[in-house]
Parts: sequence; structure tokens; C-alpha cells
Amino acid sequence: MPSESMSLLALIEQGGITLIPLGICSILVIAVVLERWRTFSRLNIVPQELLRRVEGFLSGGHRDEAFRLLDETDNPYARVAKASLVSPTMGEQELSDMLTLAADSEVDAASAPLPILGTIGNVAPFIGLLGTVIGIMRAFHEVAQQGQAGANVVSRGISEALIATAVGLGVGIIAVIANNWCTAWVDRFRLRLERFSTEWSYRLHRLNQRQSADDAVREPVS
Repeated sequence: MPSESMSLLALIEQGGITLIPLGICSILVIAVVLERWRTFSRLNIVPQELLRRVEGFLSGGHRDEAFRLLDETDNPYARVAKASLVSPTMGEQELSDMLTLAADSEVDAASAPLPILGTIGNVAPFIGLLGTVIGIMRAFHEVAQQGQAGANVVSRGISEALIATAVGLGVGIIAVIANNWCTAWVDRFRLRLERFSTEWSYRLHRLNQRQSADDAVREPVS
């Protein structure tokens, strides 16, 4: 075990200075993936019981209570539903626009860290290529200094070049895979939000129709 750890440390040392930014990139990829996985698992939950309570408040004419309940809930579906209660005088088109804007805002928030993965996926191979160039330059510099081109002279520079290239490609590949996974999840999340917005607008429309019918029944006949 100690020999394996020592060989790994030696391999990292041979990789050269470009392994420092590549190490930072790998840490960022892991951090973003773990944070998005935790966030995505929480965003999957549609608070059906909460929405039923909101509908109960609305059917009873307690619009402020319904708005307060949604405002206190940290959930994207609750925030989209809250946008539909901002103004009691909204028409159907205005309601649809408000729901669309709220859903777009939630999608933007869900995809905010993804450019980090995309950037690392694009940049990491080039950082590895930079390490390749530096390693080859070092190999030629040592050859020029020692005046001979033996295997021992150039092996360190070539190994640095190969290690940097391999690490850069590895980090880039992982970042691209992670970015594609997160992007696919965000696309599914967008579809769920759009479907929820449509269903919620229909539920509000039915509530308004029911309230209008109840008002007509309670209205005294002249």
C-alpha cells in the first residue's frame, strides 16, 4: 500500500505544474455534481398536500392566506403557484405569462452552475495539451543542456507530457458527461414545470368558475 501511494505521488509530481489547475477543475466538477444531485433530488417533489390546502383557502375566499402559505414554502412549484396569486385582477393571458416567467426563473436557477461544467469540459483538454507542450519543451531543454539525447534525459519531460495529457482528457470527459446529465435533468425539470403551470392554471380557472357560480346562486333574485 505505501508503495502504491508513493508511486501515485511520484506520478503527480511528474505531471508538472498543469496538474494544479486540473486538480482545481476536478474538485469543481465533483462539487457541482454533488450540489446539483442534492438540489435535483429536492426539486423533484411536488407538494400536492400544500397545493390542496392552497386550493382550500382560495375556494374559501382567503387569498392572502393562500399566498402566505406559498410564500413560506421553499419549493419551485410553490413559487410558480405563488406567481399566479400576485394580482387578483389578472386575466387569463396575464396569468399564463406570469406562470411562464416564474417557471423560466426556476429553470434558470436550476441550470445556473452548469456553465462551470461546460467550461471545464472545454478547457481541461487544452490545459493537458499545455502540459504536453511544457513537458516536451523541458525534455528538449535538458537535451540541449546535457548535449545528448539519451532515454534518461528525455524520459522525465515526456512522462510529464503524457501524464498532463491523460489527466486533462480525463477531467474533460468527466465534466462533459456530468454536464450532459445535468442538462438532461434540467430539460426534464422544465417539462415538469410547464406541465404543472398548465395544470395549475386549469385548477385556478375551475376555482374561479365555481366561485362565480356560487356567487350567482347567493345573489338575490330581483
